[in-house]
Amino acid sequence: MKLEVKMVNWAHIDMLVQFEQEARITEPDIFIDGFDACELKQQLESAIKNPAFASAHCMICVNSDEKILGRIDFSVISSFAFGGNTQIYIDWIYVLKEFRHIGVAQLLFSKMEEHIKSIGMDEYFLLTAENSEAQKFYHSVEGAVVYNAEILRKHV
Repeated sequence: MKLEVKMVNWAHIDMLVQFEQEARITEPDIFIDGFDACELKQQLESAIKNPAFASAHCMICVNSDEKILGRIDFSVISSFAFGGNTQIYIDWIYVLKEFRHIGVAQLLFSKMEEHIKSIGMDEYFLLTAENSEAQKFYHSVEGAVVYNAEILRKHV
Protein backbone atom coordinates (compact mmCIF):
# COMPACT_ATOMS: atom_id res chain seq x y z
CA MET A 1 0.00 0.00 0.00
CA LYS A 2 1.38 3.39 -1.02
CA LEU A 3 1.33 5.87 1.86
CA GLU A 4 2.01 9.59 1.74
CA VAL A 5 2.21 12.18 4.51
CA LYS A 6 0.94 15.71 3.91
CA MET A 7 0.77 18.86 5.97
CA VAL A 8 -2.89 19.84 6.39
CA ASN A 9 -4.23 22.88 4.55
CA TRP A 10 -7.62 24.20 3.40
CA ALA A 11 -7.96 21.45 0.80
CA HIS A 12 -8.02 18.77 3.51
CA ILE A 13 -10.84 20.07 5.72
CA ASP A 14 -13.59 17.84 4.31
CA MET A 15 -11.23 14.86 4.45
CA LEU A 16 -10.46 15.60 8.11
CA VAL A 17 -14.14 15.80 8.98
CA GLN A 18 -14.75 12.44 7.28
CA PHE A 19 -11.74 10.94 9.09
CA GLU A 20 -12.99 12.17 12.47
CA GLN A 21 -16.46 10.81 11.78
CA GLU A 22 -15.08 7.40 10.82
CA ALA A 23 -12.88 7.30 13.93
CA ARG A 24 -15.88 7.93 16.15
CA ILE A 25 -17.93 5.23 14.45
CA THR A 26 -15.21 2.59 14.75
CA GLU A 27 -14.13 3.45 18.32
CA PRO A 28 -17.02 5.11 20.18
CA ASP A 29 -15.44 4.31 23.57
CA ILE A 30 -12.44 6.54 22.81
CA PHE A 31 -14.39 9.47 21.42
CA ILE A 32 -16.92 10.25 24.14
CA ASP A 33 -17.80 13.78 23.02
CA GLY A 34 -20.69 14.38 20.66
CA PHE A 35 -19.94 14.84 16.98
CA ASP A 36 -21.40 17.33 14.54
CA ALA A 37 -19.70 17.28 11.11
CA CYS A 38 -20.86 20.80 10.17
CA GLU A 39 -19.67 22.23 13.48
CA LEU A 40 -16.29 20.50 13.17
CA LYS A 41 -15.85 21.86 9.64
CA GLN A 42 -16.60 25.39 10.85
CA GLN A 43 -14.17 24.98 13.77
CA LEU A 44 -11.39 23.75 11.46
CA GLU A 45 -11.96 26.60 9.01
CA SER A 46 -11.86 29.08 11.86
CA ALA A 47 -8.71 27.54 13.33
CA ILE A 48 -6.84 27.64 10.02
CA LYS A 49 -7.55 31.40 9.77
CA ASN A 50 -6.77 32.13 13.43
CA PRO A 51 -3.26 33.57 14.05
CA ALA A 52 -3.21 31.78 17.42
CA PHE A 53 -2.79 28.55 15.45
CA ALA A 54 0.30 29.72 13.58
CA SER A 55 2.51 27.31 15.55
CA ALA A 56 0.06 24.40 15.30
CA HIS A 57 0.60 21.70 12.68
CA CYS A 58 -1.36 18.68 11.52
CA MET A 59 0.05 16.00 9.28
CA ILE A 60 -2.08 13.35 7.67
CA CYS A 61 -1.15 9.99 6.21
CA VAL A 62 -3.17 9.17 3.11
CA ASN A 63 -3.33 6.16 0.84
CA SER A 64 -3.37 6.24 -2.98
CA ASP A 65 -7.14 6.96 -2.85
CA GLU A 66 -6.45 10.10 -0.75
CA LYS A 67 -8.19 8.51 2.24
CA ILE A 68 -6.80 9.70 5.56
CA LEU A 69 -5.57 6.70 7.53
CA GLY A 70 -3.98 8.60 10.41
CA ARG A 71 -3.03 12.03 11.68
CA ILE A 72 -0.58 13.67 14.04
CA ASP A 73 -1.13 17.12 15.53
CA PHE A 74 1.77 19.00 17.09
CA SER A 75 2.68 22.51 18.14
CA VAL A 76 5.72 24.60 18.84
CA ILE A 77 5.37 25.84 22.42
CA SER A 78 7.49 28.77 23.53
CA SER A 79 7.98 29.82 27.12
CA PHE A 80 10.08 32.30 29.06
CA ALA A 81 11.09 29.45 31.39
CA PHE A 82 14.83 28.97 31.79
CA GLY A 83 15.54 32.19 29.88
CA GLY A 84 13.60 31.13 26.81
CA ASN A 85 12.49 27.64 25.99
CA THR A 86 10.90 26.19 22.86
CA GLN A 87 9.54 22.66 22.65
CA ILE A 88 7.45 20.53 20.35
CA TYR A 89 4.31 19.09 21.90
CA ILE A 90 2.38 16.30 20.17
CA ASP A 91 -1.25 16.82 21.00
CA TRP A 92 -2.79 13.96 19.07
CA ILE A 93 -1.76 10.88 17.14
CA TYR A 94 -4.48 8.62 15.82
CA VAL A 95 -4.68 5.88 13.20
CA LEU A 96 -7.97 4.36 12.09
CA LYS A 97 -8.30 0.94 13.68
CA GLU A 98 -8.36 -1.00 10.40
CA PHE A 99 -5.06 0.59 9.30
CA ARG A 100 -3.00 -0.02 12.43
CA HIS A 101 0.15 -2.14 12.41
CA ILE A 102 1.07 -1.32 8.79
CA GLY A 103 3.46 1.55 9.59
CA VAL A 104 1.11 4.56 9.51
CA ALA A 105 1.99 5.90 12.98
CA GLN A 106 5.69 5.25 12.43
CA LEU A 107 5.56 7.15 9.13
CA LEU A 108 3.73 10.06 10.75
CA PHE A 109 6.33 10.24 13.53
CA SER A 110 9.17 10.03 11.01
CA LYS A 111 7.81 12.86 8.85
CA MET A 112 7.04 14.96 11.92
CA GLU A 113 10.63 14.44 13.11
CA GLU A 114 11.95 15.52 9.69
CA HIS A 115 9.80 18.65 9.88
CA ILE A 116 10.83 19.65 13.38
CA LYS A 117 14.51 19.13 12.52
CA SER A 118 14.02 21.42 9.50
CA ILE A 119 12.86 24.21 11.84
CA GLY A 120 15.78 23.72 14.21
CA MET A 121 14.11 21.57 16.86
CA ASP A 122 15.43 18.24 18.07
CA GLU A 123 13.09 17.04 20.79
CA TYR A 124 9.37 16.52 21.30
CA PHE A 125 7.04 15.26 23.98
CA LEU A 126 3.47 14.06 24.39
CA LEU A 127 1.16 12.96 27.15
CA THR A 128 0.59 9.29 26.54
CA ALA A 129 -2.75 7.54 26.27
CA GLU A 130 -3.32 4.84 28.85
CA ASN A 131 -4.59 2.06 26.57
CA SER A 132 -2.29 -0.90 26.06
CA GLU A 133 -2.22 -0.64 22.26
CA ALA A 134 -1.04 2.98 22.42
CA GLN A 135 1.46 2.19 25.16
CA LYS A 136 2.94 -0.63 23.07
CA PHE A 137 3.43 1.83 20.20
CA TYR A 138 5.03 4.51 22.41
CA HIS A 139 7.51 1.96 23.73
CA SER A 140 8.39 0.97 20.17
CA VAL A 141 9.49 4.49 19.20
CA GLU A 142 13.24 4.17 18.78
CA GLY A 143 15.20 6.37 21.17
CA ALA A 144 12.13 7.51 23.11
CA VAL A 145 11.69 7.32 26.86
CA VAL A 146 8.18 6.86 28.26
CA TYR A 147 7.59 8.33 31.71
CA ASN A 148 4.46 8.07 33.82
CA ALA A 149 2.48 11.32 33.66
CA GLU A 150 -0.70 12.63 35.17
CA ILE A 151 -2.94 15.11 33.44
CA LEU A 152 -4.69 18.08 35.02
CA ARG A 153 -7.67 19.27 33.02
CA LYS A 154 -10.27 21.86 33.96
CA HIS A 155 -12.97 23.57 31.93
CA VAL A 156 -13.60 27.15 33.01
